[in-house]
This record gives sequence, structure tokens and C-alpha cells, in this order.
Amino acid sequence: MMKEAKAWEYYSEEEILEANKLKYESDAIVKFYEDFEEPKYTYREYDVVFSAVVEMLKPHLSGPLRAVDMCGGAGKGAFTLKKCCPEAEVTLVDLSEKMLNIARKRAVKEGFTDIEMVLSDAYSFLAEDREYDVVIFSSAIHHFKDPVNLLKTASKMLSPQGVIITIADPNRLKSTRRFKFFEFLAADRNYKKMILSNLFKAKEKPDVFDVAEYQAYYGIEDELLCKELRKIGLRPLIHLRYPAGESCFTRIMPYVGLFWAFSLVLAKDDRYAKEVPRLRTRIKENMPFAISFVD
Repeated sequence: MMKEAKAWEYYSEEEILEANKLKYESDAIVKFYEDFEEPKYTYREYDVVFSAVVEMLKPHLSGPLRAVDMCGGAGKGAFTLKKCCPEAEVTLVDLSEKMLNIARKRAVKEGFTDIEMVLSDAYSFLAEDREYDVVIFSSAIHHFKDPVNLLKTASKMLSPQGVIITIADPNRLKSTRRFKFFEFLAADRNYKKMILSNLFKAKEKPDVFDVAEYQAYYGIEDELLCKELRKIGLRPLIHLRYPAGESCFTRIMPYVGLFWAFSLVLAKDDRYAKEVPRLRTRIKENMPFAISFVD
């Protein structure tokens, strides 16, 4: 929802939540997701990271893997997890009934009719008495004012062997002129039109931005985020930076140092410390484009 901006610190988590509800129930956004067919070779990091994490977790499980895709929208995170681990018990949570309806249709098409669909905002769901081995935030934490508090709250829902995966969120490189130049250079015709349209809107009303995409404009300081997460007892097993999106983006951007998206795998203790090198190796060997690990 576009609205007159005030300083970011004056937006409450509740205002941002309401903006997300309005946006993801809007006809334009719903139609986009209904019509959208993701190109085959985009966002390959989902398959690679999820498969590597599932392989690491399986020896530690006494039953089927239990996973929840928070703020899951049309279901990309939930469906990818099911493809990596068909026997997994998966829940998809989103605050938009319209987005969940899209996910339901796609679940039938993909043959994933056993996925539980829950209409709820993140904090309301995370207050429930549930336990999961994997909590997924797919392109989600930038929609929140305080990602640290969000992930701290989510960690209370983890099983003893559980991990949190955040994936496809922007870091601060997203706001640089260098990124914007190469983004435009690599974009197809339709994406170029959208970039130019947004640019003209910004010039006409420089104090207007989409509150629902709260941290997308400047990106998240991912190193600072990891530092704060360590303070509350969450251990980043993986801190990965990479160029997300269409294959032309992932081919060009690594050569100019634009690892503008990031993913985290977080645990509550050190039980996986010895497995981190293998986890990194598996991710690096299977990723079809250049990536960077942050220590």
C-alpha cells in the first residue's frame, strides 16, 4: 500500500502488518500471482539450500520432518520443501486468504494436497503451541520492522534439533546505484518498463513508498542482523550471499560483486557445528551460480 512516508522508526509493526494485509488482498497483486509462471531456472537457491538442510537434519529425526512456511504466500517455500522431502509434514501460513487460495490450486496441480494451509499473521501463529524441525521465512523478513524479534519468536517453535531458514531477502547492496544499473541492464523488456515506471513515480512523489515492503528499499544489514541474532542465542550455521532472480541476473551480477540477496540457516545450539563445512560444500557444489559465504 503506497502512502505518505514518515520516518521509518515511527511505523509500528502493526501498521506494517496492516499494509501487508491490504497489499496481498489487492486485485492487482492477486492477479499477478495467479498469472505468474516462474521461469524454470530462477531462484535455484531454494532447491539447493533446502536439500542440503534436509540432508543434515534427517539423521537427527525420529519421525517425519515437520516444517512450516511462514508468510508463505503462493507456496514456493512449502512446495520446494516437499519436493526435497516428500514425506515431510508441511504447514503453509499466510495472512491473505486470496494468496492461500492460489497456493491451494497450485498444491493440487503439484500433487501436494497434504499441505496444511493456515490463515494467520506471523506473530499470531507463532504464539500457538506447535513444534517444527524447520521454520522457513521465504522472502519474508524484510516485511517486518524488527527481524531479530521475529526470528527470536520463531525459535520458540523449534524442536531441539530444529533450524530456521531465511531465504531471498535483500541486503544493502539492493539500494546502491551499481545494483540499480546492472539490474536495469540485465532486465527483460517488461521488467525494464516496471523499473522506469517506479522511477517516474518516485520522482513525482519522492516521499511515497510501499510500507508493506518495509525494508526492501535499502535492504537489510545482514551482518548486523547476524550479530544481533548471536546475542539472543541463535547461531548462524550458514550466512550466504548470492545474486537472486532470473538467470541473466545470476550470470552477470557475480562478476561485479553484486551478491545482493542473502539466506541464513539458524540453530539454537552448537549441535551442528561439525556439520557446517559439509553443509557449505554441498550448497556451493550444487549452486548453479557464484555465491559468497560470510563468516
